[in-house]
Amino acid sequence: MGDGVIRIVSEGPDVFDEGLALSSVGGDVEFLCEIAGLTRAALPTLLDNIREGLAERDLQAVGLAAHLAAAAARNVSARRAYEAALQLEMAAYAEDLRRAQGAHAQLEREIEQLHLALSMLRNSRCRSCRWISISHS
Repeated sequence: MGDGVIRIVSEGPDVFDEGLALSSVGGDVEFLCEIAGLTRAALPTLLDNIREGLAERDLQAVGLAAHLAAAAARNVSARRAYEAALQLEMAAYAEDLRRAQGAHAQLEREIEQLHLALSMLRNSRCRSCRWISISHS
């Protein structure tokens, strides 16, 4: 870990692979920080949309929000969150409410881990960069 790459030790790079994320933006730390900040700000709203869609049994809305969550996770090289969002999206578009509910629970867990990893990124690499913060009530 002396290379400065953030990894959640118990989970490995599948939660957030900073090296891969940094490589995907050509090594531009400031740009990675902006993307990570946007991702961290957007995910709570997307999770709210998913919860609301599930409560209303609106699987089209769930599928759309899961699709956007998958894209956000992919943008920051968060493989497990991406895969969980993709599973939820597929369940929603297959109109399988029970499977969607299970996939949603997994996505919530993965997003929680991703938030921790992105917070670590912010504290270690993004101190001098612009970081988007949106309050969610």
